[in-house]
Amino acid sequence: MKRALRTALFISVVCSLLPSTVPASAATKASLVRVTMTSSWPTKSPDPMGLTYNPRAKRLLISDAEVDEMPALWKGRNLFVAKRGGGLTSTGTFKKFTHEPEDLAWDNAHRVLYVTDDDLDRVFRVGRGKDKRLGTRDDVVATVLHTHRFGSFDPEGLAWLGSKRMLILSDSTNRRVYKIRPGKDLKFGTRDDTVRSFGTHKYGFTTAEDVAVRGKHLFIVSSRQRFILETTMKGALIQKIDLTGLGIVSASGITFAPGTDGGRSRLYLTASGVDNNVNPNENDGRLFELKFVKTP
Repeated sequence: MKRALRTALFISVVCSLLPSTVPASAATKASLVRVTMTSSWPTKSPDPMGLTYNPRAKRLLISDAEVDEMPALWKGRNLFVAKRGGGLTSTGTFKKFTHEPEDLAWDNAHRVLYVTDDDLDRVFRVGRGKDKRLGTRDDVVATVLHTHRFGSFDPEGLAWLGSKRMLILSDSTNRRVYKIRPGKDLKFGTRDDTVRSFGTHKYGFTTAEDVAVRGKHLFIVSSRQRFILETTMKGALIQKIDLTGLGIVSASGITFAPGTDGGRSRLYLTASGVDNNVNPNENDGRLFELKFVKTP
């Protein structure tokens, strides 16, 4: 996240009551299945940001965009691979092309990873090299989008919808969600791309950190609001899902994956906690597994 912006946002959270934080009309509440302290992993992730799921490997992929700013914790690793139950299985690095991996989106059909960088305003496509692993020196990396071309100067959230060959991107500053599809040339970042967008501010969001897809709906999370927006693909509001009382501080990334409790689909959410610009010694990253419960 842009450093000055994130510090300002955090101070704003601390100093305000955020009347839009808890939606009065929420008909669904998230409840906790499991929480993992990413800050306690052998290789620490104090500020987990990006989150996606690789169903082939049955692993969560998590990026940390701020750990390189913390010398006591920086081990040259900003990619973390974990079991759904929270156990860390391996680490990697994207530092050869980005120190700011804000979010991740997995393309299961082609076995490639998309990565956003909100300092460079780019989306990268990352493929495995000869070692067949991601996050190593021989990764095959290409820039597929310069997001400023369509008005996004703080690209953070990212999702991949394979059935439509679509990248879905959320911009934290202008609070818009962009849907990008390649044209006849089948390449992202060219003139015949189709770009559609909608705003989330009208639903009470003051940031938009990440977006996930389930079925025909989008689920959008904010670091400042304690609810998730569920919308149609065109941005019509379905509902606000209440996150209050779960101990989530600065929600950052979301994805869907099978639950550790046997549920077919659970929401996994990262939270970066206190910003390192506010407390240089912070180390409070968390990974949440949540399920949805209808309220009376």
